Amino acid sequence: MVQDTTPTKADISLPDKWDVAVIPKEPTYFDRFLPTTHQQTTLTECGIDPGDEYALPHPKIRVLAIRQPWASLIIRGLKNIEVRSKNTYVRGTIAIYASRSIIRKKDLKLVNENYDIPIEQLDDLPTGMIIGTVNLVECKEYESDFHFKLDQRRHLNPEESYSKNIKGWFLKSPRPIEPVNYKFNGEVVWSLANTDILQQTT
Repeated sequence: MVQDTTPTKADISLPDKWDVAVIPKEPTYFDRFLPTTHQQTTLTECGIDPGDEYALPHPKIRVLAIRQPWASLIIRGLKNIEVRSKNTYVRGTIAIYASRSIIRKKDLKLVNENYDIPIEQLDDLPTGMIIGTVNLVECKEYESDFHFKLDQRRHLNPEESYSKNIKGWFLKSPRPIEPVNYKFNGEVVWSLANTDILQQTT
């Protein structure tokens, strides 16, 4: 007769501690150039495939021009979707440039009255400067004004600004820097800058 060797509950013992192997996260392309406070976690989080990490000229970073007060609201983490009329295939760490455009009073009023942002936070906003970095992780098209309204607290655009084919550029992990003067030499949207200008941290 074959004896039953199935262990009973009394035969099972568990260790007091479990040894967990912590695998360091893979550094991103920009970890090689940016200070510690600006470093990312993983390539996946940045939306970058490992094979694409050398897509930019070494060592360059893409710069996105945005009007104030929206640029500062992005870097402060109060706005994490940038609404645009066109799609973008750019992913990963980008720099935010506060354009030299005149800050419109109607924009300040809109933000202050509708999004509970104190007006004093909108004083003396820098223009003509790079003010921080952010991760551009996704781009999607809003299928209707209903979907656009669902994200209103994230993009801070009024409902009436919705139009067909409007896009949302999703941003995360904003990192402020001490504003640095920059001559935006690109087209309306993008420029390229040397990463060494971002070595000033707040």
